[in-house]
Amino acid sequence: MKINQLLIILIAFSLGLFSCDNSESPIMEPDPASDGFIEINGGGATFPNMAFINLRTGEQTTVQRQRWDLAFSSGSDFRVLINGTTGAMAYETSATDLNQVGEAQAADLRSSGGLDMTFNNMEAILRVDNPANPLNQPIISPVSAVQADNKVYILNRGSMGADERPWKKIRIVQQNGRYLLQHADLNATTFNTLEIQKDSDFNFVYVSFEQGKVDVEPKKSDWDFVWNAGTSTTPFPQAVNGTLAYFFQDLVFHNIYGGVTAVQVLEAEISYDNFNESHLSGLTLVADNRLTIGSNWRGGGGPNMAPTIRNDRFYVMKDARGNFYKVRFLSLTRDGERGRPSFEYALVKAG
Repeated sequence: MKINQLLIILIAFSLGLFSCDNSESPIMEPDPASDGFIEINGGGATFPNMAFINLRTGEQTTVQRQRWDLAFSSGSDFRVLINGTTGAMAYETSATDLNQVGEAQAADLRSSGGLDMTFNNMEAILRVDNPANPLNQPIISPVSAVQADNKVYILNRGSMGADERPWKKIRIVQQNGRYLLQHADLNATTFNTLEIQKDSDFNFVYVSFEQGKVDVEPKKSDWDFVWNAGTSTTPFPQAVNGTLAYFFQDLVFHNIYGGVTAVQVLEAEISYDNFNESHLSGLTLVADNRLTIGSNWRGGGGPNMAPTIRNDRFYVMKDARGNFYKVRFLSLTRDGERGRPSFEYALVKAG
């Protein structure tokens, strides 16, 4: 073989190596963070933000709680949640036509406080999504493929840490494998419609009555828990079903619909500092109750007593990629200001 021919072959071969499509190269995911400290940006004393935490990257994503009104599940069922982070409540009417519902149907709810999130509302538990597992028991019945089964709801959008806004009437149906939302102010005789398509990358598709579809949660594989305010419950004999629903600040929900599990560990059993991979086998992590952390990480609070961190416990979480972390909350405030709690975490076992 002549030298010129050899050079041509070598040049062609080297060009082939460098012209490969980068899209064919595997995407290398960075190693999970080994440990870290995060101050949650809840937005301050009025706690306006939801803060989604990704332990693997040590990042948080914040969004205003009143940014959205309804969350449409991307799961196999057709289920819709109301915005419990603003104290929203809903009431099912017997109507299937929005024009059959108006202020007259809401009058009793207004006068009785039936759609107000207060400690005096003994029926509040009947008007909210189940705080522990909302998709398991949403206040809006699963959306049926039978049109006549889908009722009109009266919705109080909630004003807890949010602007007070007019009540709405809404109806949701299935159409061509998608959701179709109909909504209007109570006394309106015309209504708006919005088609919502599921997105398998996300737990929910979020909708605002003013803005339409809006971004709220990160992708379901990209967050582990969210700090926010919202609906919680407590045993109360005088309330319906013996359960009082009420509004609570400083709730922590782990991402049960994104495959995240969690469990509480007491320092009396094993300390945070000493907890390591060998202790994982003795734990049963919870996959179906997002209140596993909930409000348990803090105690006290009330008209005459400020809440405090419970330093006798920490939490172990397993993310969607199989990484195990231990998480310990450290403070409720920054320089005395609420809405800026902090925590530390450490990788126990990589997935």
